Amino acid sequence: MRNNTLIYTCCAPCALPILDYFKNNGNISDISLFFFNSNILSEEEYDKRLENVWKVAEIYMVDLLEEEYNHLDWLRFLNGKLKDLETYKENGLRCQFCFEYRLEKSIKFAKDNGFDSFCSTLQTNLYKDTEFIIKKTKELCKKYGLEFVDIPLDKKEAYQKGVLLCKEFDIYRQKFCGCEFSFKNK
Repeated sequence: MRNNTLIYTCCAPCALPILDYFKNNGNISDISLFFFNSNILSEEEYDKRLENVWKVAEIYMVDLLEEEYNHLDWLRFLNGKLKDLETYKENGLRCQFCFEYRLEKSIKFAKDNGFDSFCSTLQTNLYKDTEFIIKKTKELCKKYGLEFVDIPLDKKEAYQKGVLLCKEFDIYRQKFCGCEFSFKNK
């Protein structure tokens, strides 16, 4: 058993304040990042975000694990839950199913690979429904027998810290969530 924490990582700007928190308040050597973002519209955008998450992993000297990009699988999942995906507003039901898809696959990955605790960069995201995300993450951690790691960061402070750290480390900051629906609504 590895006795460490897997952090689902949506992007580098969201990972920075969380890693900074763990560096200053815990044992960062027990942290691994997990990049699983098949929701991202294009492989080009996916690769750009992944490249910057690699930079962050190197800066903080943490492991980075990656799941294969499969946008079609993500779309099939959403289409199995909802119809007319483009009609849903940001942070609505479509986003909730997207979070569920990514979180469950990430938590299952953590369980299957010997991690015993889990958290997500989505927990402190200023622009997402963090109440839903935290509730769903706790529920899925319980289902898979993992400890949920609370990240006691204020969303606004985490965002501001992320902006500052992105400037300091020259990290790409994207302007939309990643999927084609968020791109249309940016």
